[in-house]
Amino acid sequence: MYNLEKLSTLLGGKIKGDKVQEITGLAPFFQAKEGEVTFAAEDKFLAKLNETKATVLVVPKLKEYLPNKIYIVVEKNPRELMPILLKFFKKEILFPTKAIEDSAVIGKNVKIAPNVYIGHNAIIGNDVTIYPNVFIGQDVVVGEGSILYPNSVIREFCVLGKNCILQPGAVIGSDGFGYTKVDGNNIKIEQIGRVILENDVEIGANTTIDRGAIGDTIIKKYTKIDNLVQLGHNVVVGENCFIISQVGIAGSTQVGDNCTLAGQTGVAGHIKIGDNVILGAKSGITGNIASNQVLSGNPPVNVKEHLKIKASLKKLPELIKKIKKLEKIK
Repeated sequence: MYNLEKLSTLLGGKIKGDKVQEITGLAPFFQAKEGEVTFAAEDKFLAKLNETKATVLVVPKLKEYLPNKIYIVVEKNPRELMPILLKFFKKEILFPTKAIEDSAVIGKNVKIAPNVYIGHNAIIGNDVTIYPNVFIGQDVVVGEGSILYPNSVIREFCVLGKNCILQPGAVIGSDGFGYTKVDGNNIKIEQIGRVILENDVEIGANTTIDRGAIGDTIIKKYTKIDNLVQLGHNVVVGENCFIISQVGIAGSTQVGDNCTLAGQTGVAGHIKIGDNVILGAKSGITGNIASNQVLSGNPPVNVKEHLKIKASLKKLPELIKKIKKLEKIK
């Protein structure tokens, strides 16, 4: 539980509405539940204050206030206060004291190699295999039957379902690339969310999956992710997807079920890709993609059309010569 008045003082704000002494946490605008705090800085959120279930809203000064909400009204843009806001809600991280902490819970038939660290309050399910030099952070849950290969890292509070596989060097729960400008300087925003891997997910070697800034990054069941992939904070990848080597997906993007993103595809942030989408290698995605399409290129077009465009490029030098000759005739 967190104290509302203490938070308001820290933000330099004023409480408007009925005061509650305790709040349960911080959450994204549309995912927030009763008892939680969220913030609204942009017009697209300020116009929909009645659509969030959060009990407390951090907002700039408004003309009207809904009667069923509690507000912390701040002088600055709430986004500039995010470093303070997230630091306030960040849970304490306990420092390692021994290879396997006394509070860790280890299931039956678990194989643990040398040089493994298992953190405070971590829970390891039955029949898990943990190879050398694996790091498992505080409050991590690893589901039964999972395999963690050498040098993989699961940072604090992350959750792995049953039968997950982490190939060597995979990093689950690294900090998202979250910064904001305060007085012209780049200031780090604490990343207080988690990564959740559902059942039967496999993560390739040296792939990194960032924890959510607020809320969680989620990889749904039976999705397979190749080596050298980067997924940003708060990304959601659906069920039964293939994400191939060197794909990069920026923060808060959603990928539907049964999608394939071929190698070196780049996906911008805050967009939505529908179900059953196939994106060809080196595609560049900057806008929403509807379901049931096979696309390629940058910008993406139907894959057959893209192949025609690529074939026509070979004829460009010849066409340019013809155009120059026609210009001389004129």
